[in-house]
Amino acid sequence: MRALLVGCGSHGGDVLLPAALAAGIQPVALVDADLTRAKALAAQWGIPSVYTSLDDAPTLDLEAAIIALPVVHHARHVTAALNRNLHVFVEKPPATDLAQLRALVTETEASGQVCCVGMNFRCAEGVQVLSRRLASGRHGSATYVRVLQVARKPLAPFADHLSMEASLFFAQGIHAIDLALTLAPTATNITGQRVRVNRGRLCVVVGEDQSTGTRAEASFGSNAAGLYHQLEVFCDTGDVLTLRNLSELSYLPNGGEAHVHDYPGARVLWRRSPTSVGFAAAGYAPELASFKAQTRGEPSDGSPAAALTDLLPAYEAFDALLASWGVPWTT
Repeated sequence: MRALLVGCGSHGGDVLLPAALAAGIQPVALVDADLTRAKALAAQWGIPSVYTSLDDAPTLDLEAAIIALPVVHHARHVTAALNRNLHVFVEKPPATDLAQLRALVTETEASGQVCCVGMNFRCAEGVQVLSRRLASGRHGSATYVRVLQVARKPLAPFADHLSMEASLFFAQGIHAIDLALTLAPTATNITGQRVRVNRGRLCVVVGEDQSTGTRAEASFGSNAAGLYHQLEVFCDTGDVLTLRNLSELSYLPNGGEAHVHDYPGARVLWRRSPTSVGFAAAGYAPELASFKAQTRGEPSDGSPAAALTDLLPAYEAFDALLASWGVPWTT
């Protein structure tokens, strides 16, 4: 697949470009407003063409555009790429609010092109192991899902007209809420709270479905010294599965298991190998490979890359919270 990379910053140039190559996607042209940066990246990877604008780039021999820009520029470039009959892979978040995301969904459906969103945590090795374990039925159904994701940023809005809460959602919350609602999709009665911390921001989102006894919680913030991630799934069998920092999956058996009395402690089901690092383990290469497969109508290995519609539950949940708080996405 021949593709155009739009955005040569640290994420586009250092992550998505090599991940695309690992997935069998060949970036043959770069687009960036900083032509000096684009030329340096092109020279590093042997890419023949650079442009300052998507409008300047010829696309007749291209199949796709990979877009990694600041959030305020994503929707416009997705629309431009779709209008040029390109399949689109856009890094998260694809839109600055729920209305803009819905508009992109409509444009994508009308175009007939594939548009996937870079939500690499979905395709990360540890989440895939956990998902397969749940799909096996061995532990029953997930009834309570708890996700924690805290990091160092953001400490300020990503742009002058974006609220701090929206910026926190774009950086950390979108992953946490997406995973929680993907694993517990019936938990749609959304509430939440902003929690006071001395540094940064911290939010908690709760989804419930009392009719099925299902609950999902997503806590996310910018108050930590680094990226910390914890995913816990409580099943209706009583089993508990815990994925710590995307690197170790543990199983706490329910009290009815025949072998529990001999060894009631946690079982480690999976640990990331010291050699299992890089774009494949982090999910970037698998989701780009899935994107490529979707454009060609082929089955993909593992979890499919997220479509725009897959993010509607996360955006809708946070939109409901912002409305309850009286806080806008954009000012």
